[in-house]
Amino acid sequence: MATDSGKFWRLGLGYALAIAALVFAARYLGVQGPQFLQAIAAIDPGRLLLAFVLFALSLVFNAAAFASANRAFGVGVTGPRLSAVWLATLLAKYVPVGIGHVLGRGLMLSGFGVSSRTTVIVGVLEQGFSLSICAAIALAASALICRPDGALWIGAAALLTVFVLIAAALLIGKRSTVKVVPLASSLFGYALAMLPYAGAYVLLVEPADTLGFIQALFAGTVAGVLAILVPGGLGVRESVIASMSGAAQASSVLAGVVAARALILASECVGTLAGHAWLRGNGAGR
Repeated sequence: MATDSGKFWRLGLGYALAIAALVFAARYLGVQGPQFLQAIAAIDPGRLLLAFVLFALSLVFNAAAFASANRAFGVGVTGPRLSAVWLATLLAKYVPVGIGHVLGRGLMLSGFGVSSRTTVIVGVLEQGFSLSICAAIALAASALICRPDGALWIGAAALLTVFVLIAAALLIGKRSTVKVVPLASSLFGYALAMLPYAGAYVLLVEPADTLGFIQALFAGTVAGVLAILVPGGLGVRESVIASMSGAAQASSVLAGVVAARALILASECVGTLAGHAWLRGNGAGR
């Protein structure tokens, strides 16, 4: 009973922190309740639908990248099944402290003979790839804001980074059993998932300064991932994005990012149901 009570309080604290972050951002930016509701109502339903599709597409890319990451470490489970497991455990990340999805995948994959060690390695790799990509995008946007003529140098730095990663992967491949091609495919998949993810946010917010908003979006995404006490980074990402976007578009930005979070949750619910349906349909239900 005490254990259940402890879980309840941890869950309650996590969601309380999420709400507090949003309230703080709204008060900091001077956004009033009626302004926020008006901005929510002003979002075109067509944009909401398209943003939902884009978020769902981002999930598809992430699920495929997860499958490739597992194949890189010699997991013999089929790609569709690995992707289905990734989808089926999506909502577990909303239970503090932010690693419920990794634990859930470990439990499901253990039934297919995947070791817990491999699951942990892939989980760390997944977070590392995603955080690195988000941080790189935020830094590149920041550099372009400071030096608009630096696009060529940023592109050159990106190419150099790719070459370094390829060389490192080849070196790892020679000294270990890690498969380079699936590992590179995984990194590419996680990077590709950022395109529909960012596109959906831009579609909903319609920022006056797109580059500045991209910087805020990916900085907020990194902050949300690192805020492990808050389930799924709820509220943290939104408050950072809104605060970095300034007061000029405060109500529309806050409304847009909150709507985006709702659509992300909706797409993850659909993805979870789809993952479980695939696993049950292919005789892998638990």
